[in-house]
Amino acid sequence: MKNNQKSNRIGSMISEAVAKPIARVAAAALGIWRRLTSDWAPYIEDPVPEEEVQTLMQQASIPSFGFFFMLALATAIATFGMLANSAPAIIGAMIIAPLMAPIMSLAFGIVDFDRRLIARSAVSVISGVVLVVAFAYATTVLFGLRIAGSEVLSRTAPSLLDLGVAVAAGAAAAFSYTRRSIVSSIAGVAIAVALVPPLAVSGIGLALGRQTSVEAGLSLTELGLYSGGSDIAKGAFVLFLTNLIGIVAVGIAVFAVQRYGHWKKALVGLVLTLTLSALLIQPLGLALHRLYVKSTALRILATMGSVSPETFVAQAKIESVNVTYQGNDLYIYIDAIAPREVTGDLQERVDGFQQILTVILEEPVNLELEVIPVDLIHVESGPDTTAGKVLPADSDSEETGPTQPE
Repeated sequence: MKNNQKSNRIGSMISEAVAKPIARVAAAALGIWRRLTSDWAPYIEDPVPEEEVQTLMQQASIPSFGFFFMLALATAIATFGMLANSAPAIIGAMIIAPLMAPIMSLAFGIVDFDRRLIARSAVSVISGVVLVVAFAYATTVLFGLRIAGSEVLSRTAPSLLDLGVAVAAGAAAAFSYTRRSIVSSIAGVAIAVALVPPLAVSGIGLALGRQTSVEAGLSLTELGLYSGGSDIAKGAFVLFLTNLIGIVAVGIAVFAVQRYGHWKKALVGLVLTLTLSALLIQPLGLALHRLYVKSTALRILATMGSVSPETFVAQAKIESVNVTYQGNDLYIYIDAIAPREVTGDLQERVDGFQQILTVILEEPVNLELEVIPVDLIHVESGPDTTAGKVLPADSDSEETGPTQPE
């Protein structure tokens, strides 16, 4: 018995001797950490109470005068920005557009299974869409412009990448409404997902009609816009639907995961929105494939001069590459500038490049090349060169290195 007590006392002494230095080291480390981080500690914010979120969503769903007034101003800014091809103006329209609010209230109404909230939110969204398209149409007709700039054309071919943006933005918007500390990030979400600009492009496209023209050097058929303005309007509206469905679907999921509303009832709405999303997968996937084809063609063109100079003229300069589908047939249009003396055997070069693209892309390719023959002139000025000396493009001098394709 005495031996056991003695052993316990020895064990306690050893434990204290080991524990005290460890405690001192831990205290010192904690003190250093607090000094470096200014007493920072992880903070997990509790969700906003459901009653408060319901109040916010009821307010967001109301089709008030302020909602339509701000939406009209956002449409005017977006339309003018599109017609002027001004990206800053379009970004400004994204910030002030209030269309995100009723879309989020629609998602919350589905989660909460509140029929009145769903109906009021749907009325706000639909009436807002009609207002934006009609206002953009009237503005375009009033000014009489017929040129579709790059800002308009960039919103006519949505892809799966746009659906990914909508999903991420919808999750951010829904989560922001449930946390007081980050509710101010809604403006950033509006910029990311862009709801009003695609609708404005739809109105612009309807107004342009078949009289649409694009910037110099481009053709609507080369961009796959065979019906002119109607194709522009359709593509832009598909982009809006992609954003709308993606936001609503992921908004329902974010609210339900945080135990707002009735998740079993919300499951029906989630399945419905996911079904609508599935209908967009095929056209969006095709658009993403076209983007991949174009990037692949550009990459091959950029490296062909060094990898296979016999196929591609190193001195040539690529001006534009357009990829489009006519039915299931892939067409690639290339505009280039090349020295006059190397344009004689273009057919063989085009045939060789077409075979390379067919192998890499694993589908038949119809390649069309338009070349502007020019006389290249190289001019240099410096301490080791003759001032004003002009060297011909075919000179053997080292100073006249070939211009690589872009």
